[in-house]
Amino acid sequence: MKCLDTDLLIAILRGKEEARSIVSEIDEEAKGATTAINSFEIFFGANKSSMKNENVKEALKLLSRLEVIPLDLSSSRKAAEISAKLAAKGEPIDYRDAMIAGIAIENDLTLVTRNKSHFSRIKNLKQETW
Repeated sequence: MKCLDTDLLIAILRGKEEARSIVSEIDEEAKGATTAINSFEIFFGANKSSMKNENVKEALKLLSRLEVIPLDLSSSRKAAEISAKLAAKGEPIDYRDAMIAGIAIENDLTLVTRNKSHFSRIKNLKQETW
């Protein structure tokens, strides 16, 4: 199953044509997913915006079409392992990115993102660039 990262979700919400074609492909294959962390990032941005009510409504509409995968015990353990390993190598990663990766790895999801610099250092994370 494909897991949509925040950058793709934002592009969808902004009506970017390239993002729509990716979503169409995902819809044909199977129901798409995202993580609870990505969902938080989308709602956070919507709540900060000048058109808060409209943007929260659009975010909810989009996210309700996806399976939102939670941060559970095994994915939080994997996220902590990722963070610790990268920090020990002097390559710290944002906790949100580590949690997204942990959820994707533990649920055997392919992360669809353009943030290669954020995620390319994580072993065993299946990625697809959109």
